[in-house]
Amino acid sequence: MKKYIIMTGLALAISPAAWADNVAHCEVLLVKNVEGADLDGALQVTDYRPAVDFIASVHDDDPEYQTQIEGHNIQALLCRRNELIPAETDYPMMATGVPFVLSQDFDRADTDSLTMFWKDGAFDYVYKGYPLSDEAQSLLDTRLADFTARGLFETPETPSEPEAETDDQVSASAEEKVADEKTDE
Repeated sequence: MKKYIIMTGLALAISPAAWADNVAHCEVLLVKNVEGADLDGALQVTDYRPAVDFIASVHDDDPEYQTQIEGHNIQALLCRRNELIPAETDYPMMATGVPFVLSQDFDRADTDSLTMFWKDGAFDYVYKGYPLSDEAQSLLDTRLADFTARGLFETPETPSEPEAETDDQVSASAEEKVADEKTDE
């Protein structure tokens, strides 16, 4: 019983900053095309999977990282955390070129979100929510400029996939997903 109480106390004592970088709060977005005789064209279905394997593949010693799950390209990395300004430790995930979306709560319409993506040779972003303070805006601009100067990782060779989308479509898809989830509430 003592052990249970101590473990519970420790779990409750962990600060929000400690879980901010916890991969348990991250998912990858997959878009699957479903084709059938009844469908006029193709139906796209979004699927969310735990991001643990993707994140681990970015941080291991192997220069290649996971780009697909079950034959479907990873379209975005979505992480829930209180602090939306990307941390220095986020660079490796962003350097894969996979759009990176941070939100305080993907299930609520009244929460802030930051979508970052590589476009025209630089990291760009779309922020939705309460206006950033001058300090936060400056930090975001500085951090993204630093990440841009470092560039992207070399993309591992992956089998081509018929439903592969352009970078603009992926960015739009990630942004639409966040907007759709906010309006569903």
